[in-house]
Amino acid sequence: MWELSKLKKTPLETLLDIPFCYFRCKSWVIESRLGAKRRLRRIGGGLKISSKEYKNQIRPFWAKYGLCPSKYWFSLYCAPSGKLNPLYIPDDIYYSKIIPYFNRLNFRRPYVDKGFYDVLFPELKQPSLLVKNMGGYYYNSSFQMISRQEVETLLGQCDSFVMKPSIDSGSGRAIFFYDSKTESRDVVKEKLDEYEKDFVVQEVVPQHSVLSAIHENSLNTVRIISFLFKGQVYILSSILRMGAGGSRLDNVSAGGFACPVYPDGQLYDKAVNRKSEWVAKHSNGTVFAEVRIPFYDRLIETLKSAHKKLPYFGIIGWDFSISPEGEPVMIEFNVVPGMNQISCGPTFGDITAEVLSTVFRYK
Repeated sequence: MWELSKLKKTPLETLLDIPFCYFRCKSWVIESRLGAKRRLRRIGGGLKISSKEYKNQIRPFWAKYGLCPSKYWFSLYCAPSGKLNPLYIPDDIYYSKIIPYFNRLNFRRPYVDKGFYDVLFPELKQPSLLVKNMGGYYYNSSFQMISRQEVETLLGQCDSFVMKPSIDSGSGRAIFFYDSKTESRDVVKEKLDEYEKDFVVQEVVPQHSVLSAIHENSLNTVRIISFLFKGQVYILSSILRMGAGGSRLDNVSAGGFACPVYPDGQLYDKAVNRKSEWVAKHSNGTVFAEVRIPFYDRLIETLKSAHKKLPYFGIIGWDFSISPEGEPVMIEFNVVPGMNQISCGPTFGDITAEVLSTVFRYK
């Protein structure tokens, strides 16, 4: 069972955003190293790389930037292809150097507050907002302050809705789905007390029939990492996340699947599951290679336009769904996204050297 208290900052973190960013980056680095080693154990150690191969192929590339990354990162990321490639970005370098260079992390909290999404992107289709709480105050969909009693009355008239934290959410944490057919009306008051502040309440998002056919219980979303670099928005990676087993969540950690997406919206022939297994079919029988995300080009165009409105964040992870009519629906965005390298290859691809030269000032 999730605990909302785990999403709140500690007293130390609330002192200043800059110290918080420093400590958070350190924790990301530690978590990424531990996570990589766990994944390597799960896949039997990954690609076997000799000391000679590391010295001749990896060290020279990274030495140009004054860096000497650990060999295990390449054992992990090169395992799916079986080929050594120095262009993969080690997570510890990504979180400690690259993300802080391109993203203003001290601006992170207000920008990623879901309560401001409708203000930042009024032109984008988003989940219909019922209520939002910001700093302990309730607001309706018109951003007008309302009372707790008005909130209870409004939500009491709804047959279903989704409630989730508006700050520091992610990976399906602390999301509550309400359905009047299975839940008592009293649970609405209980959840309002439990969430306390900084959350949004939205209508359940309908999705396109192509996505619904894969797994109808979850909102299946496209996770895209975009990169604003020298005035151009690059698409670094794209994956379709799909729920499974009746779960309302589309996360791999919740038992779902993640499948890379080609530039034309076609899915790869295999997707990865929670056990790090690459499989050709969803548990319900859907063949991934036979699925094409509808209106994918429209989604990419919408996303690129949206990213240009966030110049303080060069690297952004977006979650979009597709409405039944084919319109992109922005669910959320993350300014410290993972890289999807295991499924999609080297993060920066052909522009890796140019990006690293920018960050580390070519030596």
